[in-house]
Amino acid sequence: MDYSAASFEELDQHAMVQVIFETDELSPILRGHIFIEKILDTLISKNLVNPKALFAKNRTFDLKLDLARAMGLLGENYYSSFRALNNIRNDYAHRANYKVSFDEISGLKFDWEPIQNKTYKEACKKGIEEAVKLAMIFVCWKAIHLIQSPDA
Repeated sequence: MDYSAASFEELDQHAMVQVIFETDELSPILRGHIFIEKILDTLISKNLVNPKALFAKNRTFDLKLDLARAMGLLGENYYSSFRALNNIRNDYAHRANYKVSFDEISGLKFDWEPIQNKTYKEACKKGIEEAVKLAMIFVCWKAIHLIQSPDA
């Protein structure tokens, strides 16, 4: 999917398919991480004269995150949330038997509406899997706003 050409609705639908239709907490984290990395790629590319010069090689999520922040494209709230997501993803990749905690998932939260906080609290009562899915949905929605608006 070409994120730079996709509409808000297309990106929203893509995020939901990537995050919702899996049963454990790892899949939404990995799929959400990939989704947000593509958002970062698109955000950075839109603001470079020659993005192919940067993206000709594989770049790490950390580098993309720091670059977007250094370019003034990413506020601290986005940066902190995306950094927390990357830490969770790395813990799954490098620590055997790792399980994410509710505290770690709460690190993804920023600028949530009261209804989102209420819904998240209810999801937490159902277990970590539901909390992760919902948190990733909300983080992906926030990420989409970096490159598209609902009115576009």
